[in-house]
Amino acid sequence: MKFIYSLTFCLISIFCGNSIAQTNFNQPAGKFGQIGKPSSIQFNVNSISLDQIANDDLPLNTLFVTANSLKPDLASNARGVKDAALFRNISPSVVLILSKEGSGSGSIIGTQGQILTNWHVVGNNSEVGVILKPPKDVDRISKADIRRAKVLKVDQVSDLALIQLLDIPVGRSVIKLGDLSDIGVGVDVHAIGHPNGEAWTYTKGIVSQYRNDYSWDVGQLKHKASVIQTQTPINPGNSGGPLLTDSGVLVGVNSFVDKNAQGINFAVSIEDVKKFLSRSGNRLAEKVQPTKVTKKCEMKEVFKGKLEDGSGEVILWDSKCSGKADLNMVIPYDKSKPIYSEMDRNQDGNVDVKIFSQNRDYKWDFSFWDENFDGKWDLFGLHRNGEVKPYKYEDFEVVRRQAAQR
Repeated sequence: MKFIYSLTFCLISIFCGNSIAQTNFNQPAGKFGQIGKPSSIQFNVNSISLDQIANDDLPLNTLFVTANSLKPDLASNARGVKDAALFRNISPSVVLILSKEGSGSGSIIGTQGQILTNWHVVGNNSEVGVILKPPKDVDRISKADIRRAKVLKVDQVSDLALIQLLDIPVGRSVIKLGDLSDIGVGVDVHAIGHPNGEAWTYTKGIVSQYRNDYSWDVGQLKHKASVIQTQTPINPGNSGGPLLTDSGVLVGVNSFVDKNAQGINFAVSIEDVKKFLSRSGNRLAEKVQPTKVTKKCEMKEVFKGKLEDGSGEVILWDSKCSGKADLNMVIPYDKSKPIYSEMDRNQDGNVDVKIFSQNRDYKWDFSFWDENFDGKWDLFGLHRNGEVKPYKYEDFEVVRRQAAQR
């Protein structure tokens, strides 16, 4: 844990220099929207992307609540010494993926945080949540294990997707890709995934057959790819996870089962995986699942003026079309102080999110979060590349104590 917090402050130092030590961590959340006289501030909310926080449909802490309900798999079927070694070596590079629609698995295949999974795991989302395996099988998932990942490209035809983490912790190696020569009928294969919420489960079976240009349907989508038919037990939650040889190389992506039979499971083959990775852009299936179009609430500016105490200027917005302000931007006149934004997510009149631009360039560096709506900060958010959404959280009290010691 000492390393994690050292890394945290290393990142903060990169973002903010030594000014983090000057931040008032003891400041309570406070009341929302203390305004004074109107004025004419020229400002474009779209340029700072605050609406991404206001309309975030994949908040990382919500993912933590979901992840916390998952159970570590303490009774994996890794009976042999070699099987246990394979699981020990590969499982840290298998991730749990969460989206609005559900969960699945994925394999870290690139040193820059690229993760291979199924298209049906990520769906039409541009971002998904990724949960990394804790150091020990018995450990519960912590907030430090949760990341946000961007969807880089998809192939609906072969049901594949490539996503990317913003960072990978030290000690996570990539899973090597195999080739067709590693596949043969009767060959042992292994799977690691999260079936029905049983996190990081290991199963083993054999290759039953290799089927070229195999077609299958899911909903209104028609899929086609060369697949590996296997007896390796897989269930919902295994989707997107690796099918591995005895040597630990990836030869397939576990994708679907024959619901009308037992022991007939399929993985998209390494042949199609490599074609997908080498192809640029997205490839869509013949029939695309119809998307329900809903009218999005657009943020409305309700006030521009000065703070009540005259220390700076403020802009207030109504982000939920409720008729009252719930999001603001404060620009202190004292240029040694950061620009910050506050949010009242549950509209109780109290601030429960505070995001800081330490260099006053509208690039976001860190944030405070009151998740219990009790007026006390619970989480410390880390932001990468100035983005408004945190890519990970730390415990606020731990970070506060660390800052006090600097």
